[in-house]
Amino acid sequence: MTLLQWILIVFFAVQLLAVALYFPHLLWWFESRRPQERLHARSKRRFALLIPARDESAAIAPLLDSVKRQTYPSELFDVYVIVKDPEDPTIAMVRETLPDAVVQVVPDQKRKAEAMDACMQTILNTGCAPDAYLVVDADCLLAANYVEEMNNAMESGAEVVIPRKLIKNWLSDKKEYRTLYANCSALTYAGVDDLGNKGKSKRGYTLALCGQGMLIGARVIENLGGYPFRSLTEDYELAVECMRRGYKQLYYEYAEIYSEEPLTRREYNKRRVRWLKGFAQFRKTYGGEVREMTFGHGKPDPGNLHFLYDLYPVYMMLGGDGIGFAACLLLAAIRAIAGLGGVLPALLWSLVPLGVAYLQLFIFGAAQLLASRDINRMTRGEKLKYLFLSPFVSVEYVWILILAFTTTVRADDWAPVARMSIDADEVSSEAIREELEREATA
Repeated sequence: MTLLQWILIVFFAVQLLAVALYFPHLLWWFESRRPQERLHARSKRRFALLIPARDESAAIAPLLDSVKRQTYPSELFDVYVIVKDPEDPTIAMVRETLPDAVVQVVPDQKRKAEAMDACMQTILNTGCAPDAYLVVDADCLLAANYVEEMNNAMESGAEVVIPRKLIKNWLSDKKEYRTLYANCSALTYAGVDDLGNKGKSKRGYTLALCGQGMLIGARVIENLGGYPFRSLTEDYELAVECMRRGYKQLYYEYAEIYSEEPLTRREYNKRRVRWLKGFAQFRKTYGGEVREMTFGHGKPDPGNLHFLYDLYPVYMMLGGDGIGFAACLLLAAIRAIAGLGGVLPALLWSLVPLGVAYLQLFIFGAAQLLASRDINRMTRGEKLKYLFLSPFVSVEYVWILILAFTTTVRADDWAPVARMSIDADEVSSEAIREELEREATA
């Protein structure tokens, strides 16, 4: 048996092993099409809706409008907008649209968590804490029944709830808002939530939390004394706190928000670098503790096990693709330098791992499209472009992951992403208003 044959045997063996390890997760893909049980609250709870809004005056107007349109009784949720600069134009916009909202200036904030912490401590100090906190990014948009459905979600007993993410960019027909990179970023949520968190939530596993639109129960914040997390991705720190104290988490697909996605490769990569640097920071700081909580009490905890190692089979697949390609290429180079035959077969076989990698990423992209088809407003052309080109965008995660694990976190890593600057009238047109109020009339 030749060396080339051995390389290919090992390559395909690694791929089969990776698929076998990923198989439990694949089952969740099929479950993603089954609707969740819809919950109905027996009472109406009080909420504090927090909007960290540092330098967000270009994007916040549609959000304020969507808060105003909530179907939930306005006297049962208080709105807090947190800015950094006392001269921020956001303040006047809030006063005009939501005159009863509280605007808090936190001048020393560097990251979103610091704004949240300051506001939550202020609320705790009043002695009138709500039943839960809702954290909403300033560039997003709320479905008309978002607060109503979050109240329903709390009937499950969950103390941390994440909503389904719809896409604000798709509410506009402007092509500049619906770029390939915006669509790739948008469908990340389908991969994380519909193909992952939905299955985990059903089994009571630890979720991959995303702070966009998240509900945090009052008991969680009271026990923490605020929101003391300071990493780039504080959502991971909250997940660790849930593991420590056994807080139930829920992904609830009937609570919906509209997320704004970056338009260019530069802005999308800026966000991806931040995500993965935060992930690397989390692994370094909390990896040992999470492993202890997972394996330190006899039988491994399956929920934490998936949280820790969900992506390892994916690393095996794509890492195996890269190593298989490099091995075939190296073999061809050695044979060429040594004047031996078999150079062309090695070169041709080196294309197989690349083709396998493309196929794997293509299938994952197709699964994300299928999982989001009930909410996906992409045109047929945009979907085809996404299907065939998204593998090239996704493969950039390789160098971003290497960058994240080999560089230190800097203070400026929480750099703002450029906004769409879409105005409120455009988002609130009649066709879009029908989309936003779909849930309220369902």
